[in-house]
Amino acid sequence: MIKLLLFYKEGDFMIFTRSTGYALLALAELATIKDAIDTTHLSERIGVSKYFLAKLLQNLSKKGIVKSFKGVNGGFILDKKPEDIKIIDIFNCVEDKDFLVYECAQNKLDCPNNRASVCSIWPFLHLLEDNILTYLEKFTLEDVIRMRSC
Repeated sequence: MIKLLLFYKEGDFMIFTRSTGYALLALAELATIKDAIDTTHLSERIGVSKYFLAKLLQNLSKKGIVKSFKGVNGGFILDKKPEDIKIIDIFNCVEDKDFLVYECAQNKLDCPNNRASVCSIWPFLHLLEDNILTYLEKFTLEDVIRMRSC
């Protein structure tokens, strides 16, 4: 099984940024709550700055992953079932960029140096990226929740 590094210290390898890791934490917590919860209480439950969390939840709301409610009883709930939220969708929402293993063309024809056909590492990098993307497309928030209890 591939283990993805969610959090990192300066200079360490990473696949997800801290933002994506925090989004996963927040969504996993929301999956355990029936009623809407505000950012203050959710941030206390998962140990994340409420301002940072509010920004993440706003982005997740715009993409239909969570639903927001205003007012006295306002807050956030999941807008989809955990089994319908793919990890790649969370990544794409939070990071707002393409997933890349290496700053290289995803297609040989798009190689910025026009050297993909003779590049000795392009096939490996392309295969690695495809496998990681397949992994992220396969797993859902429900899988994360299930693994959390192991």
